[in-house]
Amino acid sequence: MIWNIFLIFQIVWAIGLSLLFKEVSVQANTDALTGLFNRNYFNKMLNKIKTKGPISLLLIDLDNFKNINDLYGHLAGDAVLQKVAEILKNVTRKVDIIVRWGGDEFAVVLWETEEQEALNIAQRIKTRIEDYDFAFGQSRVKISVSIGIASMKEDVLNDKDQLFKTADEALYLAKGKKKLITLST
Repeated sequence: MIWNIFLIFQIVWAIGLSLLFKEVSVQANTDALTGLFNRNYFNKMLNKIKTKGPISLLLIDLDNFKNINDLYGHLAGDAVLQKVAEILKNVTRKVDIIVRWGGDEFAVVLWETEEQEALNIAQRIKTRIEDYDFAFGQSRVKISVSIGIASMKEDVLNDKDQLFKTADEALYLAKGKKKLITLST
């Protein structure tokens, strides 16, 4: 009888530890506000890319986002970030990886996607976000985005860092210009 109680205790303890480990893992890899993957997950994922096929990376910046927080408050800013996350989920495929990079920046990894298709997806994202009316009290606000795009046709295994650097450079060129900039690696 005591042995059965001890065994049950061990099973319950193991299940509890397993659930706790899973929760900690989710928290370590997920942005609490948007529910998207976070930068930590992105960095781990980038190091695990195993494909040699085409891949594209979008880096997205919400233009003048600080003004939303300053004029309407941080809760309004949070609502914008949550809506942008929802739009990104709706425009991309289930296999793609969407990341809240930090602050008002997002990253989207588009698997098996060449430059032209990445540009099409980026345009859909841009249009959906910029067409949305964000409501803050009596005010209706539109926001604009800048998107940097980098695409690689092959040899991603050896040039993962270059993919990110190229997308970052494209975003830098696009920032504040409300544009999509694509650079090939």
